[in-house]
Amino acid sequence: MTCSQTYAIHESYVFPADLNNGGIQFGGKTLAILDANAGLAAAKFIPPALSFVTAGYDHVQFINPATPEDILKCTSYVTGAHGRTIEVFTKFTTFNKDSRKLTPALIAFCTLIVTDRHTPIQLPELIPESEEERFVCSGYERRLAARKTDLMANKAILGHLNY
Repeated sequence: MTCSQTYAIHESYVFPADLNNGGIQFGGKTLAILDANAGLAAAKFIPPALSFVTAGYDHVQFINPATPEDILKCTSYVTGAHGRTIEVFTKFTTFNKDSRKLTPALIAFCTLIVTDRHTPIQLPELIPESEEERFVCSGYERRLAARKTDLMANKAILGHLNY
């Protein structure tokens, strides 16, 4: 399966009700769009009838704000898979309605996990085609190793938390 076959695209206005006190889109609204869109990309990748959930946001970087003068575009696609986990890359861009300028707004990687533990699964081979897809997918193994390291560190932290 190609990365482009997993593309999920969301476009919307930045509405006044979605603004924070700084006059830019509230980060929580952006993250809600990210989560839904990443889920759509993963759903296009995994075999039918399997359930999955978001396991983590591995990297989220807000680059530029989204304002009421912008149209926000969110593009998500699968960039790797291992076992029961699927990595999805998401990028947000803004299109300023006045200047007609496109600007990067956010990049993120998140991990989704298949929850059907007793169902054997075979995830498809992922084939990146565009220059962007090849570049982003080429870092998957490094990001996977970093996630495993982070999970071990999180277990250590959890062992020291007061409840």
